[in-house]
Amino acid sequence: MSKQRLPLSLLRYHQETFKGLGKIVLRSLKLTQSQQVIDDWRQIPVISRVIPAPNDVLVNHYIAWSGAAESRYQQSIPPHMVSQWGLALATDLLLQTKYNLASVINQGVTLKINGDLPRHQDLLVQAKVYSVHEQYGLARVSVQIITGTSVQPNLVETILHMAFLLADFKKSKKVRQADHLQWQQLGQWQATAHDGLKFALLTGDFNPIHWIGIVGKLSAFKQKVLHGFGMLVRTYEFLPVPIYTLDVRFLKPVSLPSPQLNVEVAELENGKHALRLIGTNGVIHLSGQFQ
Repeated sequence: MSKQRLPLSLLRYHQETFKGLGKIVLRSLKLTQSQQVIDDWRQIPVISRVIPAPNDVLVNHYIAWSGAAESRYQQSIPPHMVSQWGLALATDLLLQTKYNLASVINQGVTLKINGDLPRHQDLLVQAKVYSVHEQYGLARVSVQIITGTSVQPNLVETILHMAFLLADFKKSKKVRQADHLQWQQLGQWQATAHDGLKFALLTGDFNPIHWIGIVGKLSAFKQKVLHGFGMLVRTYEFLPVPIYTLDVRFLKPVSLPSPQLNVEVAELENGKHALRLIGTNGVIHLSGQFQ
C-alpha cells in the first residue's frame, strides 16, 4: 500500500466535492453572500440525486489503498466509499445551517449495509440532516446518506456524525472507563506520510490538515493527520464478512506517518462485537461495535 502511485487525473472525479469546498472557503472568508440559513434544521429539504456509476479506475485505486483482498469487490463498490460522493451532499445540507463548516470535527460513522453497491450502475443518493443537538458548548450534527439504485434504493445507509464548537465551549477532561473485554488482534496497518494526500485524491476531501505539512504543524495536532474516514477504511477491511451494521467513533487522529496500529475485536452479547484501533503506545484512535 505504501508504494501505491495515484495519478493526478483522479481529480476529475471530484468536481462536485470541489464545488462544495469552494463554497465553504468563500463563506468563511465572507467573499460571497451567505446561503440562506434555515433556523429549524427539520425544515432543510432532503437532497435526492442520481450520480453516474463511479469510474472503475477510481474504484480500483480506492480498493487497493484500503488494503482489501483483490477478490472482495469484483462486482461491487465498498460500502465505505460513500465518503467519495457523500461529502458534496453533506456540504450542501450543512451550508443551510448556521454552523461554520471550516471548523467541523468529524466524530464518527454509522453504517447499515443491506446489500452490495453494484458496479457500472448509476447510484441513487438521498441525503438529509438526521439530527442536531446543542449541549455543553457543542453542536452535534448528524447527516444521513442513503445510497442505492433505482431498483434497490436502500443498499447502504450511512450516518456521518460531526460536531461544531460553539461560543460557550469549554474543554472537559475525559474519564477513561475500565475495560474488561477480551480483545483479539485481527491485523495491523501503518500510515505513510503521503496517505493523507492519497486519500484526498481518492475521495476529494482536500482539507489541508491531511496533506500539507505546515498546515498540520500549525494545527492543534501539531502534524498532518489521516482523515477519520481513511482510518475507518483501513480498519474495516480487517473485519470478518459479511458486515451488516457498524458504528464507530473517531477518538484520536492517526498521525502521518503513523506507528504500527492494531485492529482488535472482542465478543459482546447478541452476536455483536466491539472494535477498536489501538496504537502500540496504548492510545485508542477508533472505537465502536459491529455485527
